[in-house]
Amino acid sequence: MMKKLIAAAACVAFMSGTALSQTAPAPAENTVPLTVTNKELFKPAAGTPAAAQDAAALTKALEGQILASGFIGKPVYNGDGDNAETIGKLNDLVIGPDGMVQAAVIGVGGFLGVGEKDVAVAPNQLKLSTRSDGNSWLVLNTTKDQLSAAPAFERSANFTDGVADPMKTGATTAPAAPETPAK
Repeated sequence: MMKKLIAAAACVAFMSGTALSQTAPAPAENTVPLTVTNKELFKPAAGTPAAAQDAAALTKALEGQILASGFIGKPVYNGDGDNAETIGKLNDLVIGPDGMVQAAVIGVGGFLGVGEKDVAVAPNQLKLSTRSDGNSWLVLNTTKDQLSAAPAFERSANFTDGVADPMKTGATTAPAAPETPAK
């Protein structure tokens, strides 16, 4: 009995030391004060009345508006017929400083996300098809092979924490939206 008690106490002491060693180190003192810069993410369209910019005016959905969250991760099909095939999935949207979508990022290839590559396409090439029963899906009029052959869009190479990083891209202005691979 005494051996079990000593063994248990030794285990508790051993585990306590491990737990204490896992505490986060104290942050290094920074002698240079950090600065913060702010910029507007989305600017209202030119000529938008002030009332439309008021938060109270934005509590109701208007016809034609969509939530990006409702489409991110959804499959993209090569047509709107019953024989349409999945060619990828919507992984992201690139939004410009004017608040407009400049590219749709489609994940293509791979299996369960492994080996998948992102391809940026012009947003006007992506269509929303809605059937009379209310079901809707995304359509891009191209083939899976053409989409797979398109150049890869490297998010991590161009964006830091979701914001375009000019230090990585070397760009000073927003580029034109990429073209969709032709059929």
